[in-house]
Amino acid sequence: MKKLPSWTWTATAIPVALIAGILLGRSTTSSEPASEKDSTAIPSRNAPTRSDLSSASGSSASKRSTSNRDVSADTSQLQLTAILESSSRLDRTQRLIAFLDRLPTDQFTSVYAEIANSPMANIRGSERSLILQAWSERDPMAAIGYLEENGAADWERETTLGTWAALDPAGAFAWASTSEDDGGTNNWMLGAMRGIAATSPELARDYLMQMENGETRNRSLKSMQAYVMQYGSDYAENWIAGISDPEIQNRASHELADDLTELDPVRAGEWNARIEDTRTRRSISETVSDRWARQDVEGARRWVESLPEDTRTEAAEGVARHYARQDPVAAADWLQGLGNNPDYDGARQTLIREAYRQNPETSLSFISNISDESERNKSYDRYLRDWIRKDSDSAMNWAQTNQASLPEKIVNRYLR
Repeated sequence: MKKLPSWTWTATAIPVALIAGILLGRSTTSSEPASEKDSTAIPSRNAPTRSDLSSASGSSASKRSTSNRDVSADTSQLQLTAILESSSRLDRTQRLIAFLDRLPTDQFTSVYAEIANSPMANIRGSERSLILQAWSERDPMAAIGYLEENGAADWERETTLGTWAALDPAGAFAWASTSEDDGGTNNWMLGAMRGIAATSPELARDYLMQMENGETRNRSLKSMQAYVMQYGSDYAENWIAGISDPEIQNRASHELADDLTELDPVRAGEWNARIEDTRTRRSISETVSDRWARQDVEGARRWVESLPEDTRTEAAEGVARHYARQDPVAAADWLQGLGNNPDYDGARQTLIREAYRQNPETSLSFISNISDESERNKSYDRYLRDWIRKDSDSAMNWAQTNQASLPEKIVNRYLR
């Protein structure tokens, strides 16, 4: 897998919106309503069927090819050069879209090679990506063949398959499933999954469950988040519930928990509490509480207190982090009031770390609450040593005052 050049972030971001306009202009949408039984159906955004898209794309491609046979490759390259030399991005984009719409299909190879091998390749990334998308829409196998023969960056693989998959998900997925790619991630497949998710998150979910476990599947799932979340909490929750593989469902829950909480923390908390698997419910609860506490510490605190003990011990960590930043003393009192369960040690260490930044006395005084003796001694040593380095008088005064409650090793090391 080749390293993604820094400039390609622009190349892969801007054309997403641009290509949408092209696709809308070249295809027709189905009027068939979504099934009422499908809880994740998107009634207002029906994707065109493959036959519709193939017919529309093939028809428009044929018209462009026959009506522009008098346009030579040299003329096309001269026109492209003039477009790319424009200093206005808006002007370049508008002229390039018109140029690509007229360009005969058999000239895309030379046009793409022209920009890919030119000195402007790295400063006209968005235009290069748009050309590749238009080519992949017209003739995906030709675009793939060129990339395989000449070498391709990750973003080129993903762009080509993403464009193809938006029009022919089954064909793109089947091809990507048998393709080879260097490195830990198959960028052909990653692009295909992103393209499918852009038009149908439910179909992408079904294909996801056919993939082997690994980095490609994990990154594919992450790339679907925005497409799932655009339809809201109810849709996202049902999308997750529709995953039949427990391992994938668990990972999807973790991936979407942050966005769900950002969108509606109360609803996210209710969703989290309903998760049946204890391990998943526990691990997600910290994400929900952390994101919730960033917005509303009091609300997140009440939610944590309402959870069963097996989940509350994990969820407390997110609240402890943000509560300690606001009011270390009150946060310490709150966390101590939740009980002596050793499972709170993660939250205790989080509070100690956050409180230390503005209130070392409260931080070190709370270390005694850590259940694990080894971790407790390490914390005393770490924070007292650092405090002495920053403010020796205050640190030594605290240590002498609290000498009776300090471990013998700490007393011997710092007070004798």
